Amino acid sequence: MHTTKPFVHDYWEEVFLVEGDLTVGNDEQGEGGKPFEGYTYAVRPPGAWHGPFKSNGGCVLLEVHYYDPA
Repeated sequence: MHTTKPFVHDYWEEVFLVEGDLTVGNDEQGEGGKPFEGYTYAVRPPGAWHGPFKSNGGCVLLEVHYYDPA
């Protein structure tokens, strides 16, 4: 299973790939992209386009979403 389009949101997002595999930037058919394995961290500010995503064997993600308190 995979997503097919990049997306964006209006909040901060921190993502920690705990275990498994996650590929970022695949095409609409699920091909290509950059693969990552467990113990990978990413942070995205509001307005940052990201994805699509896929996982071949499944993964565990810890995601934290928040708005800037300022």
